[in-house]
Amino acid sequence: METITKQDRITLKNLKVADFANEETLCFSATVVFDGTPIAEAHNEGHGGSTFMRALQGQAALLTQAEEFAKSLPPTSLNIEREDEEALLIDITLDFLVDQLADAMHAERKLRTAFNRDIGNKVLFIKNGKLLFLKGIKLKAIADRKAYFASLRARQKQPIVVLAELGQDEAFALWKQHVLGDTPE
Repeated sequence: METITKQDRITLKNLKVADFANEETLCFSATVVFDGTPIAEAHNEGHGGSTFMRALQGQAALLTQAEEFAKSLPPTSLNIEREDEEALLIDITLDFLVDQLADAMHAERKLRTAFNRDIGNKVLFIKNGKLLFLKGIKLKAIADRKAYFASLRARQKQPIVVLAELGQDEAFALWKQHVLGDTPE
């Protein structure tokens, strides 16, 4: 999950996004967690307005601490081109940080969904630094995958990495790297 602001004290859980209602901002609701403790409910209606937060019962003091922590983070530079070539800096607030976290979580979920669809339906492999798949072959239809992958390897002139033979996280990282052009962190 990639965000502009690097920190690990404030996270979100129970993120629910209404894609159909997204206009200028992400329409979502989530629970804000500070140092492992749920402290507030956050929501944004998706019309370009602010993200609103309401402290959970008995958590107003922790919400205030989270707001102070967010304000203490260094300003971040937005990637907006300007004529004077100076970076546009924005001070971090808790609602800005929550928006970033929600956007990043939602993007990661969408990527995971696309990956799961690909890995479940296609024989994906890396060859010569490119992500490839076998057209017309459904991974689910292969009864003896080990023998099939060995046969596939034997037909190749260069070594290949079959994503279905890797662990889920490792396969996702490789897939993501090739689909998005990301470099591993």
